[in-house]
Amino acid sequence: MTTETEICVIGGGPAGAATALRLAQLGRQVCLLERAAFPRQHVGESLPPSIWPVLQLLGVDDLVAQAGFLRATGSVLHWGGGFERRGRNSTRPGLLVDRGRFDALLLQAAAAAGVQVPQPARAYRPVRHGDGWKIPVHSSAGHHAITAQILVDAAGRQAGLGRRFRPTSKPLLALYAYWQVPPGFGAQARVEAGRAHWYWGALLPGGVVNAMVFVDPATCTGLSPAARRDLYLNLLAQSTLLSPCLEQRRIGPVRRSDATSLTETTRPAPDLLRVGEAAFTVDPLSSQGVQLSMGQAVQAAVVLNTILNSPEKGDLALSFYADRQAERVQTHAALAAGFYAKQQAITPAPFWANRSTPLEPGRTAQPDLNPDELRSDQLVHLSPLTSLQVSGVQSATRIEAAPVLTHPNLPRPVACLEGTPLAPLLQRLEGRATVGQIRQRWSDMLGPEHAMRLVHWLWHHRILVPAGESDVIPVSSARRMT
Repeated sequence: MTTETEICVIGGGPAGAATALRLAQLGRQVCLLERAAFPRQHVGESLPPSIWPVLQLLGVDDLVAQAGFLRATGSVLHWGGGFERRGRNSTRPGLLVDRGRFDALLLQAAAAAGVQVPQPARAYRPVRHGDGWKIPVHSSAGHHAITAQILVDAAGRQAGLGRRFRPTSKPLLALYAYWQVPPGFGAQARVEAGRAHWYWGALLPGGVVNAMVFVDPATCTGLSPAARRDLYLNLLAQSTLLSPCLEQRRIGPVRRSDATSLTETTRPAPDLLRVGEAAFTVDPLSSQGVQLSMGQAVQAAVVLNTILNSPEKGDLALSFYADRQAERVQTHAALAAGFYAKQQAITPAPFWANRSTPLEPGRTAQPDLNPDELRSDQLVHLSPLTSLQVSGVQSATRIEAAPVLTHPNLPRPVACLEGTPLAPLLQRLEGRATVGQIRQRWSDMLGPEHAMRLVHWLWHHRILVPAGESDVIPVSSARRMT
């Protein structure tokens, strides 16, 4: 028996479910294969407040809000020699979730949107077949096959599908266990630095605490499970924030999980995209792995929709997808290295020193932002480092070619600000002008308050600089749009 579909997604975690859900919302025919029955245990329970726009775009924010997950009241850090509380004043809280329930909720939403979800269904090695793929499958219905034009690899870190991973950090191993809740253990994620390791812990729905210790894998080389358990318990006893767990009952064994940051190096293809941990992983210090995977999944759906609707834009869409992945990897490698460097400054152990610099440094220097106040009579011009280029830009349904602003102070090219395309505005800024004159030039496109917000943003990022600071290079004479 063979089932035909337009797109087959392998893997039903947050990345796979979000990709399939968004594709179905865009009118695509999708089948998702997940080998495990849900709910299933999975680490990665902390979701930052920035997850909400992704959930809203997918139409599952109300479902998640009503699922009974814990609202995180910020986080507590014991790092770099001091205590710090973060995130208590966020407009929307982060979440501490049961990943089994969270993943099942997303998968159910995908099925409700029209995605075929034969579960459990184990996919065997796909084979390119004619104009697409043939995927052997074994499920409760027996052995059969699925044919699809496009394959989405969302099967996590497990090997297969011709992946070539490259580490983007030094090796890292998580040792963790679940515990009954100590008295006074609130709904905050707890992060703490040790001598040559660090801790993460949080209260989860259901009244348990996940207490994790991150170590160099060499620490555990040759250890038996019992010795690895003893190492975990001894390290946990050294923690200020998590040692109260030892006074409670441990629920289940001490587990381990590879936490090394990786990126997949094969270029995306018109018939194959990778999402989530099949594409990249970031240091768990960020607590943003799930959010990044789901954000990438939304982009993957838009890229595939573009390839199917407008094949002539396929190369543009695939370049956009590859560039965004590289940006995520570099940005989060630099952030993690900064955290490790902060601790290394007071704890000069190899564990911290080895992780205080990204393995492949990207653009990690802090931008030279302008702290000066901007007067209305200030004479300014565009920085000679400013240029406009044509690049892929994501809309709700497809990738389009559009002019984007580039500058060394920007982490990535910018097409719009506050919903306003920047290129038409910048093209009116050739030569010197006062702030008041710029506002007048933009008056037919923007209201005065909106115009001033954009001018201040350009000034802050040194895209607008004081006249005379350097030679004027009109934006139209910089790298021209092609």
